[in-house]
Amino acid sequence: MTLDTAPDRLAIMIDDDAIILTGMEMMLDSWGYGVIAADTGAGALAALRARSPLPTPCVIISDYRLHGLSGVETVRAIRALCGASVPAIILTGDAGADLVAAAQSDGLTVLHKPVAPAELRTHIDRLAGQG
Repeated sequence: MTLDTAPDRLAIMIDDDAIILTGMEMMLDSWGYGVIAADTGAGALAALRARSPLPTPCVIISDYRLHGLSGVETVRAIRALCGASVPAIILTGDAGADLVAAAQSDGLTVLHKPVAPAELRTHIDRLAGQG
């Protein structure tokens, strides 16, 4: 978990695949984002609650299919905890219309895996107000 970056550049990354999570954390760090990385929604919420004062991330990136809470449910819970409509991206290999509709009804960006790093960075920077 890299958190030495300016608080306005804090990203939360959630994925239950350890290799993807580590790679994404390293990539976000190289792009200048502080990162809270977790393998579950509950883990992300616990890591966020453990910080004092409670930070508001500039972006959330989450896999859709997680153990426990889904990516959409996790984004909702983080937004509620922070009291802010934090921009978020749902990464998924699932092309189901119901998933896309659920995510879009919450104002989430849906990107289908695999996503090219340049495309992902463009979306993250735009949502985080950095691009």
